[in-house]
Amino acid sequence: MDFFTYKNGSYYAEDVAIADIAKTVGTPFYCYSSATLARHVKVLSESLSPLDHMICYAVKANNNLDVIRAIKGAGAGADVVSQGEIIFARKAGIPASQIVFSGVGKTADEMAYALGEGIFQFNSESEDALEVLQKVATAKNARASIAVRVNPDRV
Repeated sequence: MDFFTYKNGSYYAEDVAIADIAKTVGTPFYCYSSATLARHVKVLSESLSPLDHMICYAVKANNNLDVIRAIKGAGAGADVVSQGEIIFARKAGIPASQIVFSGVGKTADEMAYALGEGIFQFNSESEDALEVLQKVATAKNARASIAVRVNPDRV
């Protein structure tokens, strides 16, 4: 079910007329439905239910705190690509245990910060990044949980 619907010729987000929102806040504006976001997380989670899984929202897609909070409220974690995004995810209430740190170009300082926060996992795409992470983790006497991205068509 989608919570964006037409009723009596007017477009609604949940039970609020989009025209009423436009009159209140002006245009252009972005309109999100927390019920729609929650439903999408639920449907995806149910489809993965035979598996041990964790759904993580890509914060880089939209770092609006209310959007992240709505997705967190539906049970999703966060997929982040920078220290700033870790801070945003934490500010939205996502526990470090539900944060994965993806992407290339992570600095040693960002890795140290993420380790200090106790994030769930680092997703690594290169041997160099793994070497830096190993040095950072060793220096902090910490253990980093990792996943390695492999591109089988690349030599």
